[in-house]
Amino acid sequence: MDRERQIMDLIRHNPFISQNDIAASIGISRSAVAGYIASLTKRGVIRGRAYVTAEDNSVLCIGGANLDSKATARQRIRAGSSNPASVATSCGGVARNIAENLARLSCSVSLLTVVGDDQAGQWVLKETAAAGVNTALAQTLTGEKTGTYTALLDPDGEMFVAYADMDIYDRFSPRILQEKRPHISASKLIVADANLPAETLAELIQLCRDGSLPLLIDPVSSGKAKKLPADLTGVSAIFPNLEEAVELAGAVPSDKPDYAELARAIHGRGVSHAFITVGDQGVFHSSADGESALIAPIPTNIVEVTGAGDAFVAGVAYGILHDRSYREACRIGLAASHLTLQTAASVSAQLNEQTLQQTIEERFQ
Repeated sequence: MDRERQIMDLIRHNPFISQNDIAASIGISRSAVAGYIASLTKRGVIRGRAYVTAEDNSVLCIGGANLDSKATARQRIRAGSSNPASVATSCGGVARNIAENLARLSCSVSLLTVVGDDQAGQWVLKETAAAGVNTALAQTLTGEKTGTYTALLDPDGEMFVAYADMDIYDRFSPRILQEKRPHISASKLIVADANLPAETLAELIQLCRDGSLPLLIDPVSSGKAKKLPADLTGVSAIFPNLEEAVELAGAVPSDKPDYAELARAIHGRGVSHAFITVGDQGVFHSSADGESALIAPIPTNIVEVTGAGDAFVAGVAYGILHDRSYREACRIGLAASHLTLQTAASVSAQLNEQTLQQTIEERFQ
């Protein structure tokens, strides 16, 4: 085994190993180790202050990981009254859901999030890790309560109302990003949600801009979209629904929205690609170079809408990781969303590379 391979094996086992320990392990001088490290760093094999290695298809998802409760009404919902419903509890959170979708698509994915020191937090991280996501970067905050999301769905699976207890994300400070900077720098793609505080979102955008790292952002809601900085230069793509797009564009809501005009305003803030999801019309994709198209969705017998948007973002990310154009990646995202809409789960157990490819071939050829 050559020296570089020996060194890389030791670093993969312990990214924080010292050069002295490497030297002792393989029987060479520390200065020789330093030379190998310098060469590996120059070639981009190693990135960051800790010896974090760059891997193909590596994604870092940053943002929310919650405990989700979904109550599906058995009949038309009546306000001010008790409504019979079926209640299910599962792992949730936009960044977490995107991470699990990507893991199911055989990507190397890590999750940077914060949870409370409670049973819910332990369970969410355990289940997420079991799904194939690396949760080693997740922070457990003493005295805090894990985020919760509670949704009431109508009998058709459409959301009637939802409640979010996300106070813990106020503790997701820029300092956490700085501590994990080597892992951010080593990723091929960063996906973040707007559950992060405004200052943390600004810090992340700056880090990715400085490091020329592709960054995808899910605004989550129109309220949370307000936390994004005015200058979004460095954001590769953003994924608003129509309400969020109006907020990002600084526009006035309209019964006949001009998707292209909204997208131009979003590009004006520095975003390279905008994917505006518009319900049963599909997705309006626009790039800063002026190309745009409304891409129709795949006809679907909808069981439930929760998680479909997260699957769409994951599908686009998967396409980008596999060097597809953003337009092609949009179709991949629609295929992933189609599979998720057919299940009551936030992440479809049927999603994998084979079923995704089969769906694309059957629906877009």
